Amino acid sequence: MHVLIIGAGLAGLTCGRILDSLGVRVTIVEASDGIGGRVRSDYADGFTFDRGFQVLFEAYPAARRHLDLDALHLRRFDPGAIICLAGKRFVLTDPLRDQAAALDAALTPIIPPLDKLRVLLLAQRLRRQLIDEVLAGDDETTLAYLRRSGFSEQTINHFFRPFYGGIFLDRSLRTSAKCFRFDFKMLSEGAAALPAHGMGAIAGQLGDALLERGLIRLHTPVAELITNNGRVTGARLASGEELFADAVVVATPAPEAARLSSLPMPQGALQTITLYFGGSQPVYRGRKIALNAAPDALINNAQMISNVAPEYAPTGRHLLSATVLGASPLSDDDLFRAALADLRRMFAGDADALAALEGYQPLRVYRIAYAQFPQAPGIHPLLPDNRSGRPGLYFAGEFTEASSLNAAMISGEKCAAAVMEERYA
Repeated sequence: MHVLIIGAGLAGLTCGRILDSLGVRVTIVEASDGIGGRVRSDYADGFTFDRGFQVLFEAYPAARRHLDLDALHLRRFDPGAIICLAGKRFVLTDPLRDQAAALDAALTPIIPPLDKLRVLLLAQRLRRQLIDEVLAGDDETTLAYLRRSGFSEQTINHFFRPFYGGIFLDRSLRTSAKCFRFDFKMLSEGAAALPAHGMGAIAGQLGDALLERGLIRLHTPVAELITNNGRVTGARLASGEELFADAVVVATPAPEAARLSSLPMPQGALQTITLYFGGSQPVYRGRKIALNAAPDALINNAQMISNVAPEYAPTGRHLLSATVLGASPLSDDDLFRAALADLRRMFAGDADALAALEGYQPLRVYRIAYAQFPQAPGIHPLLPDNRSGRPGLYFAGEFTEASSLNAAMISGEKCAAAVMEERYA
């Protein structure tokens, strides 16, 4: 059996790796110059630049099944966050896992005491539940769920909007509460982490062996699918070459999957921008993410990447990333200037941080036009299946599950299983 997989993102790589391990002949075609899709890293002048700020939740079930986490040499963020508001900084943390910051977090006035207790109780409840239980029941927006759970508007605005807005790329918190509960459970059970050599190392684990064996063809965009008597039998490349297979797996982002298959896909695109700055001194100490709680924030969150993963910067240098939600009409130069100005507002009450920022220089900017698809309440049962409904055509992509690295790998698993079921039907 020969399977043609279109797209070498995490879903396509996971699917291809499983099929290859089962003795299926696999060909993966990828339009770009490398594997990983949106999970890639660039390297220049001793710095590591992930293509957009991303982290790996080490509690992801699919990551534990498919990745050698020890070999990734994970560098972990500390639990909680630093909330920046009106020139002041406030520390939040999980006191059970971060005892060094527990007292500061207990005393911080940015979150009411009852809401701190509600966070701990929510974490305990979700840790006790299976994932299927976390995702069961009727759906609603994250904002409605938080309000129904008793959280104050102060806590929602100062913590949940910037923190989960950074995960969902939407500070309005209109994202499905099922996504929120799942991510909250993952963060309560394990750390958010970076591979020592960049997020691209995840794709490398999944696909480097396939690439070395010649099973992945880069710079190979697909023009259209080939059908014969209603069955998808291959793909015509942009070069005009035709590739034929017993099964074709479309493992691209949703818009490209819609173009190739002419089938309905999740609509819309959430965009984000990641800006990288380099300096000689860290802007702040510690390994927590810094959240911008200002209602008019340009930067949603900033993080001293080199505090968490020193390997991301050359000796004597430090790497800071800043995340802007959505698109921006500003030029790169103007956006860097505006971001630095917002960083100064975030750290206005810290003379050392402001002095350090004076020496920071723009390094790179990544504008991610399709970072996620919007996940409104109730969307997940409506997502496409791995089986397209057309003979010979399958889907592997986060758009069949949810918008996350975990979901992409799960979709790859399910797609491989569906292909094998047809093989032995």
